[in-house]
Amino acid sequence: MTALAVLLATIGAADLVPRWKHLTGAVVAVAGPLVLGAGWHTTWLALVCFVVLVIWLDAAQQQRPAGVIVLAFTSAALLLASAGDITGRAPLQDWYDRLPIRALAEVPIDRAALGVGVLLFLTTAANVVVRHALNATGPTVLAEEKTLKGGRLLGPLERWLVFAFAVGGNLGALGALVAAKGILRFPEISRDEPDGMRAEYVLVGSFVSWTLALLLVPLF
Repeated sequence: MTALAVLLATIGAADLVPRWKHLTGAVVAVAGPLVLGAGWHTTWLALVCFVVLVIWLDAAQQQRPAGVIVLAFTSAALLLASAGDITGRAPLQDWYDRLPIRALAEVPIDRAALGVGVLLFLTTAANVVVRHALNATGPTVLAEEKTLKGGRLLGPLERWLVFAFAVGGNLGALGALVAAKGILRFPEISRDEPDGMRAEYVLVGSFVSWTLALLLVPLF
């Protein structure tokens, strides 16, 4: 879990700071394992994270899906290799144990770190995946992003809520969120052109966004 947490946090943090994305990603890739108790013998993890980061950022700039593919395969490889067992006692353990949050009392620090990594990834980096899906659907669908700009803001909020409700098992709230999205977007979709591009943009973007959040739920 630790290795995957660091990888997702590296990608997510870099996308949050576009101007210093490579530096930010490198700092998280190196500092992340250390504060979680991995030690200097796990330098390979920082190198893996940074290589994936470079590929991810380059692919995002060139609007190619290579970054998404590399991230997916690397994440699966880290999980299959059980790379989360590389840590000893984390330097942050005492601070984490003193946190006055009851919900975290039974949650191991590596699982909490994975949660932080997931939330960082779902913030901005996940938008890259959504844009690839929209681009695959067709340039005319992606062009609707210029007129329906709310997706960039609503997307992260939706993913956070979908992820939180799903992890907590609150299916009722999850259904209400989906319904609310339809109500919020209805005025824009109702003014759609005959080709239905706005509706397609909203549907594709929403379903891909929700799927990203739900795919990470089984890790918890």
